[in-house]
Amino acid sequence: MTWNRIRWQHIGSQLLFAANIFALVLFIAGSKAIVPAWLQVVGRMHPLALHFPIVLLLLGSLLLFVQLREPEASRWKTQFTSWLLLAGALSTAVTVIMGLLLAREEGYTDGNIQWHKWGGMAVLWAASSLYWLRSYPKPWLPKTGALATAALLLATGHFGANITHGNNFVLAPVTPHNTAVPLEKALVYEHLVKPVLEEKCMNCHNAGKAKGGLSMELPQQLLAGGKSGKLFIPGNPAISLMMERLHLPAEDKKHMPPAGKPQLTEEEVALLYYWIKGGADFKTQVASLPARDSLRLLAAARLQPAASKEPVYDFSPADDKLVRQLNNNYRVVYPIALHAAPLVANWYNKDKFNITSVRELLPVKEQLIEMHLQKMPVQDADLVVLSQFKQLRVLNLSFSNITGQTLATLTKLPHLQSLSLSGTPVTLQQLTSLKSAPALQEVYVWNTSLSHADVKQAQKMLRQVTVVEGFTNDKGEQLKLNQPTLPNAASVFRNSIQLKLQHPVKGVEIRYTIDGSAPDSLHSPVFKDSLLITGNTTVRAIACKQGWYASDPIQLQLVKTTYAPDSITLVTQPEGAYFASGGSTLTDGQKGGMDYKNGKWLGYTKNALEAIVWFPQPVPLKSVTIGSLRNVGSFIFLPQQIEVWGGTSPQQLKLLKKIIPPAGKKDDPVTVMDIDCAFPVTQVSYMKIIMTPAILPSWHPGKGKHAWLFTDELLFN
Repeated sequence: MTWNRIRWQHIGSQLLFAANIFALVLFIAGSKAIVPAWLQVVGRMHPLALHFPIVLLLLGSLLLFVQLREPEASRWKTQFTSWLLLAGALSTAVTVIMGLLLAREEGYTDGNIQWHKWGGMAVLWAASSLYWLRSYPKPWLPKTGALATAALLLATGHFGANITHGNNFVLAPVTPHNTAVPLEKALVYEHLVKPVLEEKCMNCHNAGKAKGGLSMELPQQLLAGGKSGKLFIPGNPAISLMMERLHLPAEDKKHMPPAGKPQLTEEEVALLYYWIKGGADFKTQVASLPARDSLRLLAAARLQPAASKEPVYDFSPADDKLVRQLNNNYRVVYPIALHAAPLVANWYNKDKFNITSVRELLPVKEQLIEMHLQKMPVQDADLVVLSQFKQLRVLNLSFSNITGQTLATLTKLPHLQSLSLSGTPVTLQQLTSLKSAPALQEVYVWNTSLSHADVKQAQKMLRQVTVVEGFTNDKGEQLKLNQPTLPNAASVFRNSIQLKLQHPVKGVEIRYTIDGSAPDSLHSPVFKDSLLITGNTTVRAIACKQGWYASDPIQLQLVKTTYAPDSITLVTQPEGAYFASGGSTLTDGQKGGMDYKNGKWLGYTKNALEAIVWFPQPVPLKSVTIGSLRNVGSFIFLPQQIEVWGGTSPQQLKLLKKIIPPAGKKDDPVTVMDIDCAFPVTQVSYMKIIMTPAILPSWHPGKGKHAWLFTDELLFN
């Protein structure tokens, strides 16, 4: 055993000496040495191998400081330390050789790479010396070597991290950053553009690792570009290489940043776009930009995060029972968040609206902070009623019947911050009557009788208010149409329905399909006045017009219910704020849509939904379809189980159908779906429907807790 141990140690020592010589030759020769391609492949494994010698060397160095009293244990420790130091030194040699091969590739320039190479060689020499001197009679020498090796490992690793992740990567979290730059003193490049490049781009494009010959650390380097040419054309982002690479598909090998690296957010891409569009100047001050300039608005959002803090409300919440009573088919009142005191009110169906429906909310006037009355026939005289809601922050009167004659009445609202008057005939004189509104911050006036000059004049007179005019296409750019709209919002019908589609832009052509295919602007049929629907139908439609890009498609699910029950009783009550209109929510003919906070969904989490359905006369049923919502990020899953019971009396119910919907998956998209429960034709007068909430799976942040169950409509066929 002694002979074998000595022999292997001798062989290992010889290999270590040879590896030192080979590494030294590669280090001196640099890029002048010619190596085969397969060695370049070995070089690219450097990041994979570098962690092994670090662990081995540190552990071996630590054992040099450990003293054992037991002679046998001490001999074992000495032998084990020798093997660790030999393995650490040999693996260091391999790692250094790999690194020297990798450094020959393009993109690594002078700077950190040279210090990293010197550091790697120093670690190799220190590790080799530590092994050869491990048994030196004076123990202070190997111990000193161990400390020196550890120090060199830290320094070399620091330079390696700078190459891979950019300068000062290791110490960046504890390095002071001048983030609190006042907006009036901020520079567009220095305080907005450069931080984005440092975080998302300079890992690969720095002085030590200039991939593609491109470094981004200095303005002159940005202007010089790389091997692929200029990085950007000042004033023309559309043909700039930077923007082109950012917008390539993520799977494209030229997409930047590469797949697996942190990607730029939409806001960061917009920031670079507007900087280039504005001339890509390196000395422009944010304060010199116009107030409504896109780049200035982005700067304000990034440099003034305090403005986005959640507001604090000093009033108590309204009674839950009262809020529920204020909800009906044409008006929804709901809290801005679960268990929050502030309330929001939305109105629907202008044919059913009158100012009385606003007065009815006076009992909660101390909690109402938003009113959305757009497209409602609100009159000038009605503003006196609105002025009584002193807690209002947001008031939307777009496309209402107001003329602006009594607009000054709204100055009595002490907290009003946002007012929308779009689509009304308000004049400049009427608009400027709002200058005494104490808290007003923004007014929307697009599509009004105000000219562009009027808006500019109003902006001068309302100094603390942002007057939003909307988009003016003075450069003739080709724009994208918005989607067609659906005037008759009901998506559930009995026998048939006349579908109507419309678009606010004159001259728009609406094309549609009902066969599941995607509509196009050439071959799909043109939508006329209306379309008769007699069965379950999926309508897809787009808006088209010459000189405009076609809109995104809108998809409508129209579903038929043959029988309408006389009543639905909820045995178990909805939970939280998701009570909608109680049992009538399940047969009101309105689908809830994707927004589970819109007051059209019943929500359950701890208790199962149990509903009793009664038909005045027995009906021959063969299916019940249940509308449900899935949004795994918001803890909303499909029911764990659905049971449909039916019979001619409450005492003679039998199980007609039991369904277990598929379990939720991590990547399930947000979707609204109809769960069809089909069974043999049965004469029923009474039905009981039970839906059990799921349990959140192990991969979910709320694992083990009850998921939310949301339902909006029952269809009986």
